[in-house]
Amino acid sequence: MHGESNETAINILYQAGLKRTPGRIALLKLLLSSPHPLSQQEIASRLEKVRLNRVSIYRSLHTFLQSGIVHRVESGDRTWRFAVCGCGSRGHCHPHFICSRCGRVECLSGFKMPETGYLQPGYVVEEQELYLRGRCATCTGAVTGDGS
Repeated sequence: MHGESNETAINILYQAGLKRTPGRIALLKLLLSSPHPLSQQEIASRLEKVRLNRVSIYRSLHTFLQSGIVHRVESGDRTWRFAVCGCGSRGHCHPHFICSRCGRVECLSGFKMPETGYLQPGYVVEEQELYLRGRCATCTGAVTGDGS
């Protein structure tokens, strides 16, 4: 999803029935181009030139959540991180990996969430989350600073 164009973001917003404002387009492009979920603080920092204030970012992220464009994950540090979700389920359609050393959060899009199977009568699953915790390749030394 790297290097996404304005047209991609505009199309996603259009398909979701949302207003296509310059701020929303910039925010969605940022999320589309990020290889991992971003916190609201990271988003604000990267969108400084767009002059999108924190309230606008919060409201846009909330709207994106409600429309199923993004999902959010909490990695244990009480900070929500946001990523584009291609499934439109308004929930988690894949597990997430959280590095216990550096805190990096990654979507494991190649994995499916496990089926909930049989539930006792009267039980209804409203949300399902799966987090795998460990150390990322950078923290284990499997990846060097030059990307190898």
